[in-house]
Amino acid sequence: MSVESPAEGRPRRLVGGWWTPAVGTSVLGLYGAFQLESSEGLVRHSFFNDVAPPGAVYLLLAALVGLLVYGFMRHASLWMIGQPHHQSMLRDVPQRMRNAMRLGLAQDKVRRDRYAGLMHWCIFSSIIVLTFVTAQVALNDDLQLNFLRGNYLLFFRFYGDLFGLIGLIGVGMALNRRYFQDYHRMRWDERLEDHLIIFGLGLILLTGFFTQTMRILVEWIPAHEDWARYAFVSYGFAKFVELFDFTEGQILSAHRFMWWGHVGLAFSWLGLIVFSRLDHMFFAPINAFFLRTDSPGRLARIENIEEREVFGVGQVQDFTWKQLFELDACVRCGRCTEVCPANIAGQPLSPMHLIMDLKAHLSAVGPSVQHAGHTGGDTRAVSPVAMVGDVIKDETLWACRTCFACVQECPVMIEHVPTIVDMRRFLVMDEARIPATAQQALENLETRGHPWRGTSLERTSWMEGLGEVPIFDGSQEYLYWVGCSGSLVERNLPVTRAVFRLLRESGSTFGVLGQEETCNGDPARRLGNEYLYQILAEQLVQTFKEKNVQRVITNCPHCFNTFKNEYPQFDGNFEVLHHTEFLSGALKDGSLQATHRVDASVTYHDSCYLGRANGVFDAPREILELVPGATLTEMRRSMSKGLCCGAGGGNMWQEEVGERRVNHVRTEEAVGTGAQQVISNCPFCIQMFEDGVPAIQPEEEGRIRPFDIAELLEQSVFGPGGGEAAQPVTSTAGAPD
Repeated sequence: MSVESPAEGRPRRLVGGWWTPAVGTSVLGLYGAFQLESSEGLVRHSFFNDVAPPGAVYLLLAALVGLLVYGFMRHASLWMIGQPHHQSMLRDVPQRMRNAMRLGLAQDKVRRDRYAGLMHWCIFSSIIVLTFVTAQVALNDDLQLNFLRGNYLLFFRFYGDLFGLIGLIGVGMALNRRYFQDYHRMRWDERLEDHLIIFGLGLILLTGFFTQTMRILVEWIPAHEDWARYAFVSYGFAKFVELFDFTEGQILSAHRFMWWGHVGLAFSWLGLIVFSRLDHMFFAPINAFFLRTDSPGRLARIENIEEREVFGVGQVQDFTWKQLFELDACVRCGRCTEVCPANIAGQPLSPMHLIMDLKAHLSAVGPSVQHAGHTGGDTRAVSPVAMVGDVIKDETLWACRTCFACVQECPVMIEHVPTIVDMRRFLVMDEARIPATAQQALENLETRGHPWRGTSLERTSWMEGLGEVPIFDGSQEYLYWVGCSGSLVERNLPVTRAVFRLLRESGSTFGVLGQEETCNGDPARRLGNEYLYQILAEQLVQTFKEKNVQRVITNCPHCFNTFKNEYPQFDGNFEVLHHTEFLSGALKDGSLQATHRVDASVTYHDSCYLGRANGVFDAPREILELVPGATLTEMRRSMSKGLCCGAGGGNMWQEEVGERRVNHVRTEEAVGTGAQQVISNCPFCIQMFEDGVPAIQPEEEGRIRPFDIAELLEQSVFGPGGGEAAQPVTSTAGAPD
């Protein structure tokens, strides 16, 4: 159908309408809105001349732009007190742009919560589309293009109303979640601005529709009602208002009131960006661009550590500028705290509140640090309180498992774990404040080359009864890295033997270091002793190079992560496989045959450093699928949403403070599946389940049994009597005391 443009028909007395829902979404929209009204003659009405002359909109626009620029500069000046970031932002630009689009603009992480994902899509898509609608109005008028006519004008009205309605649906979903659902995290840090944002956006959209409704009543329905129907939402409102038989003068007055109310709301709402979490609309895509392009499991190296006067982060200016930027990106949504294992167990850590406390501290002392820096004063003497110790309590930092659940869930890409570990480094290396049991583990690392206290085992104890165990000499394809837990904790010896038997059965060539093994330093780095970690790492990298190590297979995900992601910082570049990856490949290529049935119902626990930190989720499940008779039941929290066992971040060597132990919470989830066995891939996880199961299931009969996936596969490959995994193991010798 070809239609005549209203501009070609008769003069219009009312304008606005299809673009007005977008006025509150962009500065360009406000500019275009006023221009259209002015050109159509509405502002020549005495109401506008007497109450709000045309220049008023430009003054408001200039004030808003100035406010936004001021707010950004105020934020930026505080970020700049931080240290240079360890990774150049000019590297991997294509990947960074993809992150900005996918994680920032497309809000990929929000979709992990389906309700929130749909809600954000409704609101964000309406903002984008209605901004485009508004921009077209501005271009149509300012450049005299006159393209808003004919059939496109009708389509223009349709999708303008459609996305205005979609925006209102999103606002309704947000109101429902905040005020009617029992959604506790919404109230963890509730502020007045939260209510102003949601109600303000809803009012902007509604007043936009009401403005168009008045236009349709006076101009469109009398002359071209069939055109009016394309603005289907506003047309529906108009037909309802018609029932009240208002006069044209009353409708004109209502239009003026609605339009200026709409513009006032729009300016006010946009002004909130400077003072509220609305700034995440800009900061989230920027932080997505800044997001690291290497593995999340890699912690930053302290360069030239021998020359440093301050280790780690003890004051706010010790953070990098990116870490300070992240403080402003936080939207206080609580997703990080909701998935934090320490918080779930009632322990003294909320990642959201940690970030917000740091942000408040930055606002409080940042200007003084700036002033001291500009005037040559002592920037370390300006704060009346200690950031680490007073603002952020020691017990808060030690409760962190470095499990990356908070990092995984954060919709604005805040990296909490490096920030926490940086403050731990200050506690350990500058203040010497560390839990006694953790200090003992570090002392053992220094003197004995492993963190375990009280063990009588040696690095070669696991070899007993296995026949000839090849020592790596550089000619073999793989180095089988057993690790401290695999060789010095009694419960894990069967796991090490199972992996050894399976490697030998696969026909691959491999060797071990035996007595030459020493800790790779992971516990020291996670506990905050970066100095000790670097010594251990440099020594082991040198050993690997001397022995011509090219490919490594590990039992432990922590060793896997350290070799794969952190040793390249010390020129240690090796191909690293976790044993689940190797075994899955061997089953697929036929070098291993899982022929014996293992009739057991199992549930699988994803270890944090294999799963979230390195994205290995499929290989272990592929093994389970290929074991005849094994049936898998997933826990409620699994794969990237899996819950930590509680041992990470050096908590294997600490006493837990709080209402419950994390491993008890996770064990409850495993027991809740009704499975006979809980299968994992990490020696720490196995130990934590061995401790947690008796606490949750005091009666031994019917108790769920923890196994490594290699122990399960060993039974299937060699038969019921072919491996130690067939026998129950309850000993926990070698655990810290």
